[in-house]
Amino acid sequence: MKELVFRLSMEAPARVRSLTLPDGRRFWLKRVEVLPLRMRLQKGNAAAAFEAERTGLRVLGEVGLPVAPIALDGPDFLVLSDVGRTLNLLLRQAPLEERLRAFRAAGLSLARLHRAGFVHGRPAIRDICWDGTQARFIDLERFSVARRGRLHQALDVVMFVQTVMTATNGSVPELDAALDAYVSAAPVEVMPMVRRVVRWLGWLRPLANAVLRLRPQSRELAAVPLTLARLR
Repeated sequence: MKELVFRLSMEAPARVRSLTLPDGRRFWLKRVEVLPLRMRLQKGNAAAAFEAERTGLRVLGEVGLPVAPIALDGPDFLVLSDVGRTLNLLLRQAPLEERLRAFRAAGLSLARLHRAGFVHGRPAIRDICWDGTQARFIDLERFSVARRGRLHQALDVVMFVQTVMTATNGSVPELDAALDAYVSAAPVEVMPMVRRVVRWLGWLRPLANAVLRLRPQSRELAAVPLTLARLR
């Protein structure tokens, strides 16, 4: 595998690309994102985000939490084992029963993470993979060992729901399955904190509706009032 990673590193750079070994095993090569100045100002320090992800994968993996395993890593790259399709791809490609199983598993995985006292930081559905058995997290660029507590866990829940609403433009049975599974296994203090956060964020609803008049095609903005309504 090291030889394959080296060869690919000599080719035209791509931040993320798939690797398939001769024996059929599949991996993902991820490198530090190289950003122009304008994007660095918008997205922040790419190297720091990369190291946050490496730390998150290691810390959570070491305690048996559901993340993609690191197969190989170096100063500026990670090679992760393939852990299935992302939830947003499943929404477009899989039959309903499989989608429901995947989203239930995602809710349980997020609950496991929170029960262990950790926070993902941005559990978007494009960053949760389903292999047919387990839902596992990838892309932990906002992970921090120091970020703990029910408030941050509540924000994880809000982010998850926001990304489902963005992808579907409304409440769907997959979201119900995920939230039901999460509530059944999460710390009991989190959902009351979620409702409190939603009340704090109530001012976003009229703001999002106002900006939507200028940007009517924005699915992210349209999802804001839907998310707040679903979680209140």
